[in-house]
This record gives sequence, C-alpha cells and structure tokens, in this order.
Amino acid sequence: MTNRQVGGQYGSSKVSFMSWAIAVLLMILLPAASGVESPKDRHVIRVRRVEKAGYISIVVENRKAYEATVALIIAAENVSVARITPETATYPGNSQTEAARISAADPDTLWKWHCNFRWTKGRVDAKHNGKILYLLPFGKGESCRVIQGYHGRLTHRDSNRYAVDFAMPEGTTVCAAREGIVVDLKESSMVGGPEKKFQSESNFVSIAHTDGTIGEYHHLKYDGVLVEIGQQVTAGQPIALSGSTGYSTSPHLHFGVYSAANADRLQSHPVIFTARQGIVARPLEGRTYTAK
Repeated sequence: MTNRQVGGQYGSSKVSFMSWAIAVLLMILLPAASGVESPKDRHVIRVRRVEKAGYISIVVENRKAYEATVALIIAAENVSVARITPETATYPGNSQTEAARISAADPDTLWKWHCNFRWTKGRVDAKHNGKILYLLPFGKGESCRVIQGYHGRLTHRDSNRYAVDFAMPEGTTVCAAREGIVVDLKESSMVGGPEKKFQSESNFVSIAHTDGTIGEYHHLKYDGVLVEIGQQVTAGQPIALSGSTGYSTSPHLHFGVYSAANADRLQSHPVIFTARQGIVARPLEGRTYTAK
C-alpha cells in the first residue's frame, strides 16, 4: 500500500538550480481481487523547496485530512543536510512541515542533491488497542453474512489479512464500528465490477481512531456517504449506504482497521466484534452475525 513520489533538484556553487519535477506513482490503499483500492490521488503529498539565506528548506505538504507517513530520502554530493524530522516520519493532516535544510558543504565546489520520497496513509507509530470491542458495521438488529474473513483465500492476505467482507444488498445502512473522526471519503464513483480496471473506483469512508488506526469502509453506493470530513462520529452512527463500486464481484462492505507499517505499505489489525451471538474474535466465512 504505497504512494511513491520522486523528485530531484541539482545545484552548483552559485546556487543556480535546474527545474525540478515530481513523478507520482499511484497509491493502492487496499489491493484486493474482490475490490478495495483507493482513488488515484496524485496530489496528497507534495515536497517542495524554499530558498533561504544560505540554505534550501525542504517542506513536506500533506494535503489530506488524514495523517500520512512519509520517507524522505536525500542523496547528495558536497552537501550538508540538517534533518528537522526523521527520515521516516508521520505528518499531520492539512500540514506544511519543514523536514530538512540543505546547504553546500564547500560553497566553492560544485554541489548537487536529489530527493526521493515515498508515503502511505496513516501513522507509523500507531498502537492498535486490541481490547476495544467493535460494533458490527451495520444497523442494530440487522444481520449480514461474512463472505470473506481474516486470512481469506481470495484476497485477504498481506496488508488485508484482517479485513472482513460482509454481504449487503445495495443501499444497506453502513454504521461506524468505532467512534472517531472522518478523515477521508469518496462518493463520486458510479461504476464497479470484477475487472482490475475498476480498482480506483471504490467509494469509501475513512475514520481515524484515538489509537492512531484508521477504519476503512469500502464499495459504497454512489452519492451514498452520510458524513463529512472532520466530523466526529459515534459507534453505531450511520455513515454511508452500501454498494458495489470499485473492484467488486457483488454488493458488499469491505471493513478493516489499518495503520502504516512503513512508508511503503499499510498493515491491518485484528479486531474483536460484539454481536447478538456474543463476542466474535474471528469472523467466520459463511457465518451470519447480527448487530447489537
């Protein structure tokens, strides 16, 4: 689960710089054959230079409301690099942070530098609270069948190993499984299907939790999001309507709790649900659960 961006700058002793550019690769939030991936947003993280007296300031901009983990790698010749943030650090949502200062070690000699960066959604230092009981992500008294659980053979591997897919007729009310703040969403997609060309078309809601993890609710209906970015939501609150947008074989909800493993990928976390049937530590494929 990465979004990689690469940029380069080069200089001389006269501090004359060539133009610089950032080439953006796509962020794949939740790769899955049953279809959960993020939009192709090429402008979440931007790294820019600011010329100061005697040095160049490197600023990391996070243009989204969620926190992002960024690895900023600087390769240089005849350059002094003063790090203000660690090479891999978490940057707050909607922030501009000075990450490093670059200057010539010997101003009378040619100097150059090149900056690469990679990023992923979420905090790298999140500590998932495994004792929290999550509600099932649908309305009280409603029942849904698990079509893919933890370590699902179809797509729940690697970063998705602890995700759960619930079969839901389109238009079913999706509810927050845990309280938090809405930090990202999409509801503009009208398409979905079993082909990989739909990977970026999933509508979704992302909710940040107090332990630094993010709950992801995917494959939502077009224009089916009921909350706004920045909104505080409570556990059990309606947040969206289910659908089958994105890389999806049938109407269902993909739910998972994630944090940044590093700047290249996300990791999912096992959660414990409370249901009418009791405590559900491992949702079983084919089993139907009823929300309390």
